[in-house]
Amino acid sequence: MDYSPYKHLEFRRKFWKILGATIHMTDAAGAHELGLIHMKAFRLKNDITLYADRAKQQPVINIKARQVIALNYIFDVFDAQTGQALFALQRKGLKSAFVRDHWTLLDVSGNQFGEIIETSSSLAIFRRWLSVLSDLAALIFAFVPETYTIRTTGAQPQLIGTIVHKKNPFIVKMSLDTSQAQVAIDPRVTIASCVLLCIRDASKNA
Repeated sequence: MDYSPYKHLEFRRKFWKILGATIHMTDAAGAHELGLIHMKAFRLKNDITLYADRAKQQPVINIKARQVIALNYIFDVFDAQTGQALFALQRKGLKSAFVRDHWTLLDVSGNQFGEIIETSSSLAIFRRWLSVLSDLAALIFAFVPETYTIRTTGAQPQLIGTIVHKKNPFIVKMSLDTSQAQVAIDPRVTIASCVLLCIRDASKNA
């Protein structure tokens, strides 16, 4: 399926349902379902498949972790139809754990071509440290929006897209916006980025 025409996508899942939960990918209005991810349990060590249809007959991308346990997780993204490796995402463990979420985008040769950075600024640090100290703080910060920027790397970084992550006691929603992108890129890059961030968030409570 060609996702290039869609500059705004939504990724939604139920807040309280962890085991057997499903992430629905829709257009911005939520009127058309464009894909889904269904997992018996949200775990980053699992293989993750995005399907274009509810019957799960049209797999689009497959994401596989290279290591089950590692400080800097690396996830390879494949074309689910051909098995061709497309790119990889690597989570920067120390930065993500103690400062703010930080992922790098790697081509098939292992060269970095982009990054995903949490742009919630000092709020990201407060969320991490205060949540450790207090369950109440953790609950409060759970409903504070998180923002991310996806951009190329190099001397003059260019914007690829932005992500806004919001949740309420019923729905967890991640909004992807590539309408202001400064460079054309395979939409599967931004979609896979959102999928991993969604799974990562869900796995915190799994």
